[in-house]
Amino acid sequence: MRIVLYTIFVLSGAAGLIYESIWARYLGLFVGHSAYAQILVISIFLGGMALGALLVGSRTTGLRNPLKWYAVVEIIVGAIGIVFHDVYGAVTGFAYATIFPATAGTVWLPITKWVLAGALIAPQSILLGTTFPLMGAGVLRHFPRMPGRTLAVLYFANSLGAAGGVLVAGFYLLAAAGLPGTLLMAAILNLLVGLVAYVVARGGSPEAPQPAPVTEQTPHTRFGDLSTPQLLRLLLIVSFGTAVASFMYEIAWLRMLALVLGSATHSFELMLSAFILGLALGSFWVRSRADGWADPLRALGVVQWVMGLAALATLPLYIASFGWMASLMGAFAKSDGGYLGFTLSRYIICLVVMLPSTFCAGITLPLITRTLVVGGVGEKAIGQVYGINTFGSIVGVALAGVMLMPMIGVRAVLIGAAALDMSLGVAILLVAARKRPVMRWLPAGAAAATVVACVGVAAGLQFDRLMLTSGVFRHGGKPFESEVVYYHDGRTATVSVTAATAQPMYIISTNGKPDGSLPLWWLEPCTATTQRHPLAGDATTQTLAPLIALAHAPRARQVAVIGHGTGMSSHTLLGNPHTETVTTIEIEPSMVEGSRAFYPANGRVFDDPRSRMVIADARSYMATARGGYDLILSEPSNPWVSGVASLFTTEFYGHVARSLSERGVFAQWLHLYELQDGLALSVLAAVYQNFRWFEVFMTAGWDMLVIASNGPQPPIADWSIVQYPGVVEDFCRLTNLTPHALEAARVSHRAALAPLLEGWGQANSDYYPVLDLGAERARYLNGFADGVRSLMTERFDPTAPFFGRRVRPGGADDMAVPIPAVPRVQALALGAALRQPPTAAESLDSLTRPGGLDVAQFRQLQWQGMLRADARPQDWKVWLGSWLAVERDRNRGTAGVLDTQLHAETERYLARHRAPTPVRQAVAYYHALAAWDFERAAPLADSLLPTVLDGDGWVSAKDLLEGGVVAKLRMGDYEDAKRLYDAILAENEAVRTTFRVRLLDAYLTWVHDMETAAANGVRTGG
Repeated sequence: MRIVLYTIFVLSGAAGLIYESIWARYLGLFVGHSAYAQILVISIFLGGMALGALLVGSRTTGLRNPLKWYAVVEIIVGAIGIVFHDVYGAVTGFAYATIFPATAGTVWLPITKWVLAGALIAPQSILLGTTFPLMGAGVLRHFPRMPGRTLAVLYFANSLGAAGGVLVAGFYLLAAAGLPGTLLMAAILNLLVGLVAYVVARGGSPEAPQPAPVTEQTPHTRFGDLSTPQLLRLLLIVSFGTAVASFMYEIAWLRMLALVLGSATHSFELMLSAFILGLALGSFWVRSRADGWADPLRALGVVQWVMGLAALATLPLYIASFGWMASLMGAFAKSDGGYLGFTLSRYIICLVVMLPSTFCAGITLPLITRTLVVGGVGEKAIGQVYGINTFGSIVGVALAGVMLMPMIGVRAVLIGAAALDMSLGVAILLVAARKRPVMRWLPAGAAAATVVACVGVAAGLQFDRLMLTSGVFRHGGKPFESEVVYYHDGRTATVSVTAATAQPMYIISTNGKPDGSLPLWWLEPCTATTQRHPLAGDATTQTLAPLIALAHAPRARQVAVIGHGTGMSSHTLLGNPHTETVTTIEIEPSMVEGSRAFYPANGRVFDDPRSRMVIADARSYMATARGGYDLILSEPSNPWVSGVASLFTTEFYGHVARSLSERGVFAQWLHLYELQDGLALSVLAAVYQNFRWFEVFMTAGWDMLVIASNGPQPPIADWSIVQYPGVVEDFCRLTNLTPHALEAARVSHRAALAPLLEGWGQANSDYYPVLDLGAERARYLNGFADGVRSLMTERFDPTAPFFGRRVRPGGADDMAVPIPAVPRVQALALGAALRQPPTAAESLDSLTRPGGLDVAQFRQLQWQGMLRADARPQDWKVWLGSWLAVERDRNRGTAGVLDTQLHAETERYLARHRAPTPVRQAVAYYHALAAWDFERAAPLADSLLPTVLDGDGWVSAKDLLEGGVVAKLRMGDYEDAKRLYDAILAENEAVRTTFRVRLLDAYLTWVHDMETAAANGVRTGG
């Protein structure tokens, strides 16, 4: 029976940590992820558990069978878990619709929010707090001998289940079932545990609880000269103090290891699991020793002191862990198997750093509880120790996370916690040595060693801030030729600004991840001789994102910016003379302070009276905002950073939509580097579900900006905003940003992507967080979400012909490249230069010269030389490949426009040399696609299909698939388009899941559904 009880307590611990992690996600969605919100959520949960433990702990002696009550509690908690999601949805929905609008702008809004948050999880938290005292009392009743072993194994079982529950929920259950399904699994565990416990409780006959000894000053030789009340008071103080220290360790380690492992959700799950596993192993180790120590107080004092010393020892281990991570980055392949190995290795790093201290922490509670149980307090000590220890955890989290971290930094927080633990150990040793003079040297020696160790570590062990900010978890090494100009351990993240000297620039980072950068020439004053530069690097997005957003809301009065970063977005938007207020919402105060390094490039943020800075969680802010914003620009950090993905969900976009004015515009930035197409599409699907219109732009090589609105008409870009005086002033250092170049950043739009997004499986959601769960893996794999971007980078956009969106080639004035990072700008400039005489491009400087121009000119000159030589090719396939390369050099980025000069030259050459039929068909096919002459392209696709299926390769399978299917659909021939699609993919099954093939498949379904609906409409109408 004992094994059964221990086993179900493992499951109970797993369910408890699943609840804690999932409730934290739910309440994070409701109250936000700011430092205060996180602390309050933890405090509600832990406070409820502490209250439950204290309430039931003093009453277990009056219960005839505590195990039955334990079973009842588990069943009730399981029942609550089953209905929690629906209750949460109803309560928060009512609050958003009714309470928050009525209390907006008053002190009642935060009060109401926290009352509701507490009401949502406090009852079940209190119930969970009762489980350990009830189980402990019940097991001790059945097995009264060796209480130390029994209590230690219970602590071990519960902690082991918790350590596993964190990982199972984070890595598997959430991905498989979302938040509601994960809660349901935890609830099922509770119900199973409760039923088994009830069966066991009914089948046994536990002994009655032994009455506690009298509490007069009766000496107990094992505990010095302490009476039972004195012993209780001492050990409850130790229980409280060690919890304060342990959770200060946890907060410090989480912040420290985030710089090594990255600050993704899975990284924090690994850290939390490692922390709890250390507690479990310590409890397991002490199980066979707790009842055998002749002087348990002295043993507790030694363990407490060693715990603090081990915590100090984590600092050099932490420094070494940067080298370990650098080695790991090179040891594992960028594959699924490599990611698994990388994840396991990160878990080992967490254990190496945390295990020595947490192992000792796992010894203390079983030892304290056992000492009190046998020292006269009895079984009620279980609840008292557990409850007071949990209250100490709340104090430790709040003290470290809110007060000390921003004041003294993470290193000092950890040293302070270690000093607290070691001081507690010294105090216990002093008490234990009262009746044993021979041992009085021990507390004195421990006190001296405490001072030496803490002062020595504080004075002699300094962190290399350049190493700390290196982002080793991404690139495996630290930057060279840099210096740290700002560094601060903030409330929610460590913020740094580094100055790179090889390419002079400032880089601002959170937890080692760059969030923006700027060349130093941006910070110099403009003069008549100022050299103009093209947009490059992070400055491209930092400039284009607010500029494109402003172009779609040129007279925006009320503006909000989510995410401060360098401050350039808010600064640019404040260049609009029509704007009355720009509210910048930033969760981390240190980010604002660090961004002062970029002054004056962000000067209006700090100097303009229209600028308003709000330190808050953007999600919570938008959920309770009164609305009326004419423009909202969202530029949070990368979504693999813990908590950030909640700013890309369909529910958040619902809040944003309600916060906009009638014609308000929303702009959403999303990186496509270190991402996958499915994750990017989950975000677009969320936008699609909440906005009537949206356009997609590329603001840099792999940065996407979505412009969305629910206005009666889609917003039209007004590029004349580049003439606003403030904007002109800001761009005095830049190559002229022409409307043609800005328009070239446009990629796609809602209608073009609707066939794919309409049937998309799962939009990124609060309750099904596919982006949060998948982004870290995508970052490790170093993938690229190339799908939407390819609509501008590849020669043929299969969606454009359905909506008539032609893109014309550039002229002589468009040869210079003002925005090199935007692919279509580069492509159009290259084509414009190739259409001019070779000498025309000689006037371009190296900064604005199109990339790859020299190679493209060489190819074109070779082609033209061949035409002049008028020699028949020896290999027509080689000739066709050369011609296709020239055609794409000249015309990439255009859509629906035929290069008439190249077309005429090519046709004359083919006629003179009686080119083989497949060559003439291939050239004609590409010309027809370029001109959107689908009446001609469709039969040519049929003619070329056998050569593709036979592997002759006159036209690539990809080009024939995309062009042929689109041509036939545009000609209204769905059946023939489907036949071509199936025929080509029958030999290329591996590509069915790629973005462009899935897009084609969606268009086939879309056209078929429209034809079917039209046909049904005709029949229905008579």
